[in-house]
Amino acid sequence: MKTIKHLCLLTFTAVFLGSCSDDDLSDVSEPQLTYTIVNSGNGGVDDASDSGDTVNLEVAQPIPAEDAADGYPANMPVILFFNDKINLNTIENNFEVTMDGEQVGGNISIGEAANGFAILTFIPYEPYTPNSQVDVILKSNLSDDGGNGLNQDYQLSFNISNFSAAPFDGNSSFENGSDGILFVGDGAVMSGSQGCVTATEGSNFSAITSGDAIVSTDNAIGGASSICLLGPINSDVSSLTFNYNFLSAEFQEFVGSVFDDSFVAVVVGPNGAYSEFITSVNTVGINNTQCNGFSTLPDNGDTYAGETGWITHTSNFQNVGSPAYITFIVTDVSDLIYSSVIALDEVNYN
Repeated sequence: MKTIKHLCLLTFTAVFLGSCSDDDLSDVSEPQLTYTIVNSGNGGVDDASDSGDTVNLEVAQPIPAEDAADGYPANMPVILFFNDKINLNTIENNFEVTMDGEQVGGNISIGEAANGFAILTFIPYEPYTPNSQVDVILKSNLSDDGGNGLNQDYQLSFNISNFSAAPFDGNSSFENGSDGILFVGDGAVMSGSQGCVTATEGSNFSAITSGDAIVSTDNAIGGASSICLLGPINSDVSSLTFNYNFLSAEFQEFVGSVFDDSFVAVVVGPNGAYSEFITSVNTVGINNTQCNGFSTLPDNGDTYAGETGWITHTSNFQNVGSPAYITFIVTDVSDLIYSSVIALDEVNYN
């Protein structure tokens, strides 16, 4: 049995969490095979009220990618970007995660992208076992806000690697190089001035891209997404503050289009998961400044890349416990051209 404290909930096979008040706080015991679902924003709904929607629900971009050949770290979340909102009432009996064929329970966080569509994040209550195979199964009855299910059952399979990292504690400005940092896709710790980007503290910052070999010799996951995993963090985490600079070759010609590169942050720990959409090309719009001299950006024959400049962002959430892991994701959501970059610095938490 696993005890979860301070949650307001309805209990089914999965546990649905909405907003809480102090009067709702209680201790709740839960079997390890259940799922705890936290809905943040409007990506998850509780009815099928969009009568004009006739398009099937689908996974627009999975992380890890469906064709991922390398092992996936045991403490990195699964993230599924959908083409619509998700009806929360259809998750029960239509979502399952197994490890070597045995069901595992965990925390599900439903976030909201810039277009209002759902971003589902899953992290198991206990880390996966190295060298195991994990299968994430979505049954076709999982549906959107128009009552449309998946065209067919969906399954994402990947292997768990033996990767283990030094603690991230003490490396908030990336001055200790790669300590506590894992990049999946195209990502790197960068030093000194890189064209339009200079660290906000010290001489180092990290960067991840939605393209191929822009800041490293590696390619983005599925040609569209990259991840920066920070951790383990050996303290309870209930707030996160960081600096970011969002650069993109999609500025200005693709502002307002369906090609909307996005930046998402996820914090996970033994007590739960928190995911948040941070920004996107459409969210920033044309209010950006031309960036010159950053690596190979712009790419794909484009002539303009824009940047937001450094922005400080703070998130507050329910304590996820310790050890905690922070995951930053930049994704093109299945579009493979005109890349974006997220530069990160001064990542602090408490």
